[in-house]
Amino acid sequence: MSGFRKIIVAVDGSSTAMQAARIGARLADGMQAELVLLHCFPMMSSDIAGALGMSTEDITHARDSAARRAFDQVLNELSDRDPAPTEVALIGDVAEEILKYLDNARDVLLVMGRRGQTRMGALLLGSVSDKVLRHTRTPVTVVS
Repeated sequence: MSGFRKIIVAVDGSSTAMQAARIGARLADGMQAELVLLHCFPMMSSDIAGALGMSTEDITHARDSAARRAFDQVLNELSDRDPAPTEVALIGDVAEEILKYLDNARDVLLVMGRRGQTRMGALLLGSVSDKVLRHTRTPVTVVS
């Protein structure tokens, strides 16, 4: 397990994402790898956003605010990290955006929580972790 150059942790403010961040930080320390915090703001189509009266600036602000909350939660717990983790904020379908970001890299490890949404949401939409696991060649650790 010493070949990873980055440990990427998907964060969304959930308790399982926080647990994933703790594990990801320990792995990054042990492997002397870069720690990256990745947040994806779930976005509906631009048609729906427009119908709701959301401008591009509104959407960007919502993404940045949600990401900042998720990052700050992790950083508060991992406050003694040097260097500080890299922060990446994306917008779109969460699983698809994570997959694009990973780009099937084999020298990074994604660490993510099993459940970030309600059980009903997971039943209706499928879980993000399930989708990512099915469609990537990047190594993934899922935390429950």
